[in-house]
Amino acid sequence: MDGDTLVLQNDERVRLIGVDTPETKHPTKPVQPFGPEASSFTKRAVEGKVVQLKFDREKRDRYQRLLAYVYLEDWCLNEELIRAGYSKCITSYPFDRSMKARFKLAEDEARTSRRGLWSDLSHLATKNAAE
Repeated sequence: MDGDTLVLQNDERVRLIGVDTPETKHPTKPVQPFGPEASSFTKRAVEGKVVQLKFDREKRDRYQRLLAYVYLEDWCLNEELIRAGYSKCITSYPFDRSMKARFKLAEDEARTSRRGLWSDLSHLATKNAAE
């Protein structure tokens, strides 16, 4: 499980909407900075707990994973991963405008507070130069 994907008890894979955490299990890419921390954050948040999945327009992605907002009561994992600085807010895919706005605010908060990905921006500059 990466930080942006869950595996449910029934082995169904769930991809978090609006979230893109650094890679830890990509077959051709090395482990990226803050990838292990993002995975650990997600695991601590949901492992052994009952979560509620809320769906948007698209219910599945091209890999047939469920696309969802993951809630523990009123706490949204997608939003909190971004707020903690373990994920960028991805708004290029179609999903609810109000959720995009919430996620963007969470990313702005993480950037301003220099959390996670935003704590040391040198790795982003290196990545962008390589692309």
